[in-house]
Amino acid sequence: MKENDCVLIIGINPLLWLDPRFEKANIELPTRCLEKFRISGDLNHFLDWFNFQNQYFLRDERNDGHFKKIGKLVGPRYFPQTYKQGDYQKTLFRHVVEVDVVQYFSRKAQINAKKLANLYDHDPALIANKNLIKAIIEKIKPKWIQVNGKTGWEAIQRLLVDGDMELINDFNDKGSEIMVGFTNITGSNIPVLMHKFLGGRSGANSLIQREQVLDSWDKWLGRY
Repeated sequence: MKENDCVLIIGINPLLWLDPRFEKANIELPTRCLEKFRISGDLNHFLDWFNFQNQYFLRDERNDGHFKKIGKLVGPRYFPQTYKQGDYQKTLFRHVVEVDVVQYFSRKAQINAKKLANLYDHDPALIANKNLIKAIIEKIKPKWIQVNGKTGWEAIQRLLVDGDMELINDFNDKGSEIMVGFTNITGSNIPVLMHKFLGGRSGANSLIQREQVLDSWDKWLGRY
């Protein structure tokens, strides 16, 4: 992955799987690494965990049903050389970094967006997550930041966006409306795209709506 050749996707929260593979990779592995680190203080004990995260999009434990939508959304239009012949996994691995606005596994995400945004002012876990998100942005310098799911819109707007955001609904379709703006965390403007959750009840669910999201995004980017 190269700077300015990738996208930071910010989701809502990670899915809780009722599957032994999930438990082994997402509970047993990090718990084991943390326990060893607490005894020795040696950061090398985190290597297995880091390697899992780095290879996530190539592993069987990935949330394929969800991330396939992301890969197929951004791949053909923005990373065609990698995506050729529909290789969404390689697209994700080479060009996508994903983090969630809430680092908490659940089967369903029923989160009050305004309360979440307010909690980011004083909740220690959310403040740590805010610092993580900012550190990732500074590290990878993404081409743009893409917020998938309206639950995270207000929190991310407060945390990252400089100035006002613009609501765009070029196609008179609530499912494909977007919010756009910029963040200046790295010292230069990085575009921010917010859209409804892919696969959500009122989100950009059809292929037409998803293309409309990108058409509106490209049209807005063309103004700058």
